[in-house]
Amino acid sequence: MKKLAIITDAWLPQVNGVVNTYQHINPFLKEKNEIDILHPMMFTNFSYPWYKEIKLAINTKKITENFFNNFDPDFIHIATEGPVGIAGKKFCENNKLRYTTSFHTRFPEYLEQRIMIPKIIGYSFLKNFHKNACNVLVPTVSMRDELTKYQFQNLKIWSRGVNTELFHPLKRRKGMKKYIVYIGRVALEKNIEAFLEIKTKMDKIVVGDGPEKQRLQQKYPYVSFVGMKKGQDLAKYYANAEALVFPSKTDTFGNVILESLASGTPVAAYPVTGPIDILKNSLIDTLDNNIEKSLKKALKIDRNDCRKFAMQFTWDKCANQFLSNIVNAKN
Repeated sequence: MKKLAIITDAWLPQVNGVVNTYQHINPFLKEKNEIDILHPMMFTNFSYPWYKEIKLAINTKKITENFFNNFDPDFIHIATEGPVGIAGKKFCENNKLRYTTSFHTRFPEYLEQRIMIPKIIGYSFLKNFHKNACNVLVPTVSMRDELTKYQFQNLKIWSRGVNTELFHPLKRRKGMKKYIVYIGRVALEKNIEAFLEIKTKMDKIVVGDGPEKQRLQQKYPYVSFVGMKKGQDLAKYYANAEALVFPSKTDTFGNVILESLASGTPVAAYPVTGPIDILKNSLIDTLDNNIEKSLKKALKIDRNDCRKFAMQFTWDKCANQFLSNIVNAKN
């Protein structure tokens, strides 16, 4: 059995799309490989300023060296560009080891929004980070095309999956008050106010937590902010909504889109990376540059079509695509 090392700054107790993805594919990966994961909780760490659950590792050299020497992996995948990813990349290059990477998050856009660092600087750093990888895994075709403009190389598509047993239309209950929902981090880069400003007679519910929650609760007192939900509780919010509104313009994919569709709930979104790759030219295409118009389209979508569409995105298919991109990577 081959050994696969995953090097990541995003791991439990974090709750985000990156962690969700690796948590779901790991059982499938373990059927064919021995897996070990290098993550921030193995190091001395401190909390990220805007997200306390995100840990930034320090003093990474010795633990990283011990990890590689003890595990001796056949394949190495570096999932993130943070301190743990940088330590793993440095060890690989110092020891002439082949590795792959993945691009999950548009950090350049986030930094530009928060602290006014031009995104061209961020993409210059990221291009340098990924330049020696045998393959760079990206979630969508439009993300690949965008990174190609920044001169990234060796880009390979790695799509996502959804748990169609947990997220299911049968969790929908009759007689409930109608509402639309936003599900995800309550953060500046998610463009949540586009959802909160929608004019509708339906209730609005925000499911999630984050640094903007308190400010937005005060600004929009008539909106229900219910905090982070998991498992069956989360599945019920999806299934009982009239539509999920996905207002983000900076996500690289949008796992919540698939979770909503698997629940039979249509999605309103902008025609940007992520939504455009999932929804465009399908029976459930609601994309519009005006989010209220997109919502009106979503409310006309057949919920059965949403479910049927989501069934093609399985986690075993996602895991196999991931493995293929790693095992078949060439220098």
